[in-house]
Amino acid sequence: MKTQVEQLQRQLKAAYRTSRWHSLQRALEGLKPEEAAWTPAHYKGFPWAKGSILEILFHVAGDTLHQLDYAFGSGTLTWDALKERFERAGGDLKAAQTLLDEAYAELERRLSALTDSDLSRSYRAPDGEKTLQELFEMILEHFLYHAGQIVYVRNLQSGQRSLRADRLQNPAA
Repeated sequence: MKTQVEQLQRQLKAAYRTSRWHSLQRALEGLKPEEAAWTPAHYKGFPWAKGSILEILFHVAGDTLHQLDYAFGSGTLTWDALKERFERAGGDLKAAQTLLDEAYAELERRLSALTDSDLSRSYRAPDGEKTLQELFEMILEHFLYHAGQIVYVRNLQSGQRSLRADRLQNPAA
């Protein structure tokens, strides 16, 4: 019988890379830098975001590291520090993927050091008291949510390219 920690490890790994349908890494397959930077014509989300996949990746990586710092570190990692680090690394798709891989490696490292009883331990999160179990479940949901969002943005982009191609082939329409 699998432990709770083993079950979370399996689910997080699937959400990050091994699910054939819904993982973050599957959503990124074949993504080109210009596609990652593309923004939809109309977007309403976080005030700092324009809806690009690049921004989504930075958000997922940054939030994972930010949350882990509250649960296991000093709770002092700021979004400004994360943004500066991301921009220093190039602020591009490669930098976002590197930050995301680092965040996932830290997540795996932290989770693998825990026992099932550790999961009920509480910590002070940015939005109030949480257990470690709640932290890992939230990150799991976050990965899946944004994997779907990335697929959706890619489909919008593909649809816009198709529409442009159709208009070029039939300008009278």
